Amino acid sequence: MPSVTVDQEEVVFDGGMPTEPSKVYDLLMGVLAEQGRVVVAFVVDGVDSLREESNPTSFETIEVATQTHHELTLRLIMETMKHLVHAEEEFLAYASNVLKTPWSEVFQRMDQLINKIKPFAELLDNLTPYVETYHPPWQEEFERISHEQAESLDKILLAFEKGSPADLSQELAVGFLSVFKEGTTFLKNETIPYLKEKVTEGATL
Repeated sequence: MPSVTVDQEEVVFDGGMPTEPSKVYDLLMGVLAEQGRVVVAFVVDGVDSLREESNPTSFETIEVATQTHHELTLRLIMETMKHLVHAEEEFLAYASNVLKTPWSEVFQRMDQLINKIKPFAELLDNLTPYVETYHPPWQEEFERISHEQAESLDKILLAFEKGSPADLSQELAVGFLSVFKEGTTFLKNETIPYLKEKVTEGATL
C-alpha cells in the first residue's frame, strides 16, 4: 500500500491516494502554500526528486520534508553569511590592487570580483520575495540597502566598461564596501533576530 508522509506524519487524501508522484506534489503544494510552508525534500522511493532529475510515474513511499518561509529564509541567510566572513578584507585588498595591476589583467579577472560580490547581491535578491510577502518592520530599511547595493554594482560594472581603475577602486572601497558592511550588520542585528523569533513562535504553536 503506497504511503505519503509530510514531516514524518502520514497524509490522508480526500478522494483517495493519487497514483503519480507529480499529482501528490501538486496537491501538497497547494495545501502547504496556504500554511506558509515550502517543500525542501520530496523523496520518492529513496530518491529526492528535488535534487535528482527523476520523474517517476508511480511510487511505494513518498517522504516530504517542509520548512516555513521563516525557517527557509533564516537558513538561507545563515548559510550565506558563512561565505562572507572574509569578504570585507578581500574587497579592500582588491580595491588596492586594482591601482597597482595592469588594466588588462584587472579586466580579465572581472569575473573573480563579480563572484565575490554575487553571494551578497543574490542574498538580497532572494530576500525580496519574503519581504514583499510578510512586510516585516524592517522592510523599508532593507529595500533602501538593496537599492543602494544594486546602484553600487551598476557603478562597478560601468567602471569596467570605461576601463577606469580609479573609478573601480573608489566605488569598491567606498561605495560598495559601505553598503556591504551596513547590509551585513543589518542582517545580523535586525533580520536574523526577527526570523529566529518567528521560527520560535511557529514551534510553540
